[in-house]
Amino acid sequence: MATKKSNTRTRQHVWFKPLRGSYIPVHWKGWLTYIPYAAYLYLTYAMLDRNRSPLDTVLFLVPYWVAGVIIMHWVAKQKS
Repeated sequence: MATKKSNTRTRQHVWFKPLRGSYIPVHWKGWLTYIPYAAYLYLTYAMLDRNRSPLDTVLFLVPYWVAGVIIMHWVAKQKS
């Protein structure tokens, strides 16, 4: 009897769990990926010059945060 390969990942290889269009880390490797991502978001915010206008702030943050979100979402999707 031939066995059929499954595309689903076994529980031990899942790093993230889908939740409402996002992903939550469920494995230590997922947390090890998520913590630097959160630090990246915080550090890009902390780099802001407080004398900037609100428009300059948005124009500075959006490209960095969108790039970070896209990369993190892709990694989480691949590992869930």
